[in-house]
Amino acid sequence: MTQKIQFGDFQTPHALAQEVAAFLKTVHPEVSAVLEPTCGKGSFIRACMDQWGDSCDYFGFDINENYIRSFKETLADFPHCRLEVTDFFTKRWEDVFAKKPDWLIIGNPPWVTNTALSVLQSKNLPAKSNFQQHEGFAAKTGKANFDIAEWMLIKLIETLKETPACLAMLCKTATARKVLRYFWNKDACIFNTSIHQIDAKKHFNVAVDACLFVTEIQDGKRSAEAGVYSSLDFMNKIGHIGMVKDELVADVDLYKKYKYLDGGQGYPWRSGVKHDAAKVMELKKIDSDLYVNGFGQQYELEDNHLFPLLKSSDIANQKLCPRRYVILTQRNVGDDTRERLLESPRTWAYLEKYAEKLNARKSIIYKKRAPYSIFGIGDYSFSPWKVVVSGMYKKCLFSVVGQQDGKPVMVDDTCYFLPCYSQQEATLICELLNSHECKEFISTLAFFDAKRPLTLDLLKRINLSALAKTLGRYDFDEIYFSTRPQDFVRSELLFA
Repeated sequence: MTQKIQFGDFQTPHALAQEVAAFLKTVHPEVSAVLEPTCGKGSFIRACMDQWGDSCDYFGFDINENYIRSFKETLADFPHCRLEVTDFFTKRWEDVFAKKPDWLIIGNPPWVTNTALSVLQSKNLPAKSNFQQHEGFAAKTGKANFDIAEWMLIKLIETLKETPACLAMLCKTATARKVLRYFWNKDACIFNTSIHQIDAKKHFNVAVDACLFVTEIQDGKRSAEAGVYSSLDFMNKIGHIGMVKDELVADVDLYKKYKYLDGGQGYPWRSGVKHDAAKVMELKKIDSDLYVNGFGQQYELEDNHLFPLLKSSDIANQKLCPRRYVILTQRNVGDDTRERLLESPRTWAYLEKYAEKLNARKSIIYKKRAPYSIFGIGDYSFSPWKVVVSGMYKKCLFSVVGQQDGKPVMVDDTCYFLPCYSQQEATLICELLNSHECKEFISTLAFFDAKRPLTLDLLKRINLSALAKTLGRYDFDEIYFSTRPQDFVRSELLFA
């Protein structure tokens, strides 16, 4: 199985390849060459041969020598097909594309991320580079994780440049959107783009939203919109995505109605606490100062570094009375953990006991940091009230959370929150966010088939002042700014 994952070796079923090729023939009845860059056992090349026959040439490449050898044996009487054992990541694709003027690039590249392959210590990876151009913290965390297919598709399109071609690839739907965002931001020469849903469970036995991603490349032609269809045709259009303000919009038509809500004006949405060691850092309270961790071990710990915690599932299911506690080793990122925990010897001894597990956390953000550091923490985390939402669920529901036993409630890093400083403020903001108008606006931006439909960037775009005026709550600005500490107001407007 490890070998299968490393090379994305999930062969396309013959029936699906045939259906895709037949659809593409209606779009491009004539092509000069067909290329499958990771051809495996050749499902797509065979399907394309059934459609275009010997009217064009075929090129198939794969890293698996056994597949290429077996495929060649079945093509002895077909001189128009060239097969080659090659590594996608080192192949000079510009030399291949120079051979013909009009290409159909078709295939099914690996549905696995660079992080997953790194964990497996796989060498089947592109050379490391921040090709998505993320900066700072984002370059070190989840935003820098990408599908291998994403890298491959970008490489192919960039190499084609002005060479006339149609690219049609099976991939995760989220991957297709990332590729589009990349090229639409660059105003690249892609046009006639469409996304066609496929049943990944049926064809590959995987629970993921997947599609046939189709786009054309040609010098001088460009379009930053794409239709989304429920099948391999143009009969059932279910979406219309596009680019607005350098970001993807899930519903271009509905966005036009609610675009007045786009522009958050500095409202300080925050991510929850990140520690990457739930069994150590999250505990349940048994009695007084006695706690049990994720390993089932009981410990007596001082309570001054333990805070009530809500997880994504708690918030999504409206279970807002915390059942867990989280150890906060810092009040702000970068604090000296030893100094902060001097007055809590039992807590420090507990962390020392699990030092090996804490020090083994994979993320680069923990490197060269104080022992047992955490992230997603700051003075804002300790606000007495919060408006919270889970980023992981399709059900977008905002909730008000106060304190428990005199302590502010924390949320984990799959959640987002607005720090509030009075119940009146939190209640009003929550009412605005749960309004029909706000939900409609969010639906124009959020892709609910994504692993994390709501993001910090999306939430920061909601203009609460404009929303309040629309709903007749003209007291919003007065309530919002009058209840917030002035140092928070200044920092939020300056750094948001």
